[in-house]
Formats: sequence, structure tokens, C-alpha cells
Amino acid sequence: HYQELPSDVQEYIMQTYNYGQESFRRHHVSVWESSTRIELTLMILVITLWFFVITISALGYLVARTRFRSSKKSLSSQLPADKAPGVSIIRPLKGVDCNLLENLSSSFRQNYPKFEIIFSVASENDPAIDVVQKLMKKFPKADTRLIIGDRNVGVNPKINNMIRAYESVKYDIIWILDSNVYVDPGCLGRSVDKLCQPGVGLVHHLPFAVRPDTFGSELEMIFIDTIHAKMYLAINAIGPDSCVVGKSNLYRKSVIEDVDGLAQFGKYMAEDNLIASAIWKKGFKHEMTCDLAYQPLGSMTISDYFLRRSRWTRIRKYTVTVATLIEPFIESILCGLCASYGFNLLWHIHPLNFLAFHLSLWFWIDLKLFQTLSQKKLDMETLRGFIMAWAIREITALPLYIYSMFGTT
Repeated sequence: HYQELPSDVQEYIMQTYNYGQESFRRHHVSVWESSTRIELTLMILVITLWFFVITISALGYLVARTRFRSSKKSLSSQLPADKAPGVSIIRPLKGVDCNLLENLSSSFRQNYPKFEIIFSVASENDPAIDVVQKLMKKFPKADTRLIIGDRNVGVNPKINNMIRAYESVKYDIIWILDSNVYVDPGCLGRSVDKLCQPGVGLVHHLPFAVRPDTFGSELEMIFIDTIHAKMYLAINAIGPDSCVVGKSNLYRKSVIEDVDGLAQFGKYMAEDNLIASAIWKKGFKHEMTCDLAYQPLGSMTISDYFLRRSRWTRIRKYTVTVATLIEPFIESILCGLCASYGFNLLWHIHPLNFLAFHLSLWFWIDLKLFQTLSQKKLDMETLRGFIMAWAIREITALPLYIYSMFGTT
């Protein structure tokens, strides 16, 4: 029938057909039209996850840039001894940690008018006793005591070790400071300033790993100073819930007694997080100062690093279950792979191109955070070591997590 039509009608039909074909070729079917409901749901979830994690990471870096830029002199440290709030520093000891002498010396050098230092050791044969006695001779004017012998109040050896020191403190403000960290001289004064603010029940400090002597120690340093630091800072800046590591914490004994006392936390291994959570649930705020709790790492084998990370993952599995379950998705590789799928579906970005962009951005944030906290720029040799340790830490994060989650020891 087409051949029987007039030529001008045939020409019009062909033009219309060709125009329609060209329009069809130019029209791209949108992802919303071509994808299933499950695909669209996954796309939205993984893209939202990526933006959330990157925002949290960037927030952690920005908090570090603003908070740790300079150290302010505290008001409490300028008070006379009869007006300053007294502080009892408890340092539980077991063995000779890396850099122990310098770590413990930092307590004696606090620029604060009124404090005591209580060292607690479980065994009279502990070699840490010699270090303590040397420091007592070096600082004869310091108000210092050494308590030898523990009391069994639960499975937590740290609580068992320091429970007698806790019960013997002179002052209401207690600073529990681990033996493997040291702090700057102005830390105590700034912390008391924070603790004396209305509604504050706990003051804590960001752990920062320093002085790695082996590659295993470098892996530990990368974990503490990048992924852990930025998440720790961001979560505490937003304040949705308690998030505290017990390297360096100040409380009031009266507040701890209000949550049934220190001894009751001896039945848990992660006592730092649980004490902080109990204080948080009582309505008290947690605050941080511009101080770091410096942790010298010394010599740690690669096996030591993996076993340490595995141990704490297994503890978190029982104490903060939900956070532990989503933990792999806030690590760089799994987060990047999920986001690569979502952006490929949405904007047809090649997954490898997006993954390269994602890892570059992630590395840049971690590097800038590390430089900010360490307050130094890396030379080329140090940068190469940082890149190698960072890459291996990121690659092994998921296998280590899987291994940890399927074990209970």
C-alpha cells in the first residue's frame, strides 16, 4: 500500500519515521525506568552510605584541625593549691611497657597545684616497681604512693589491679591514666577546666600512637592515627552516644559511685566504654581537650598487631554489637566497592574509575589528619613507609574482621 501512495505522502512518512528513529537513538532510558526496585534501593543505600562515611571522615579531620592547633593555658592550673580542685592520678602497672619511665614521668611534670599519684601493681615481683621507686627518688616532693597487691572483683585484671588505689584516693576527681601513654604538662589543668563545666561527667583524650620501631607497630600506628582517630573525633563532635577509650579518662568518684562503683565493672573486659556509657546514661556529657594521649609503640610484630585488633573486635562484638556489625562498611575498600556499584548504576561511571577516586580521597584525608595530629610534614622516605603501611592496613581490614567475628577467644 505504501507504493500506491503519492510521492509527497511517501516522503512525509519517511521523514517522520527517520525523525522518530533519531529521537529514539538520542533518548537514554533513565536508571529509574530501567532498573528494578531492588537495584534502586541498593543504589540509594550505598550512595547514601558513601556520602555519610566521607562526611564523617572529613568532619574528623576538621575537628582535628581546629582542636589540636594550639594549647591554651588552663585556669585551674593558675589557682593556689588551697583553691584548686584536688586530683588523684591512678596509674595501673603490669610489667615494663615501652617508654615506661617517660610515660610515668609525665604525671609528675603536670603543671597543676594539687594532685597525688597512686601507682598500683598486682604483684610484688613486677619489674615496674623499680621504675616507680626511681621516679619517687627523682621527684621527692611529689605526693606519691605505690600500692602492691590486687583484689579479685571480676575477670578484668585492670580493675582488680587498681581497685585498692581507687578506694584510697584523697580527692573526688580521679584521673585513670594507662601506663603505656604520656601527656603534655598542661593536660591535667585543661582537663579539670572541662570537668568543672556544668553537666560534664567525663573528660577523655584522643589516643595517638608514636614511635613505631617495627612494621607491625607501623600498622598499629596507622589504625590508631587514621581510621580510629577520625571516627573517634567525629562521633564525639556529633555526640549521638558515648564513645570513649580508656587510655586517659577523668571522672569524679562521686559520679562513679552513683553508677554503682568501680568494682561492678570488673566483670567486663571493656570497662572504659561501659563506665563511660553508664555516666552518659545518667545525663552527664563527655568532653575532650586539645590534648593527646601519646602511646609509644616500640617493637610490635605483625602477628601482635593482628591478634590485638582481633581481640578488641571480639570484645566489641558483645559490647557494641550494632556498631561492630556495620564496621566493615566504614572501611575504605568495602565502602568504595559498594559506592562504585551505586554510581555506576546512577551515572554510568566505570567502577574502577570511581574506586580510584574514592581511595585517593580516603588516603588524602587520612594523610592530612595524621600530619595535623603529629604537627609535622612527612619527608619522602617517611611518606613511602606511611603509604605502604596504610595500603596493607586497608587491604587486611576485611579479612581480619571476618576472622575476628567467627572466633570467641
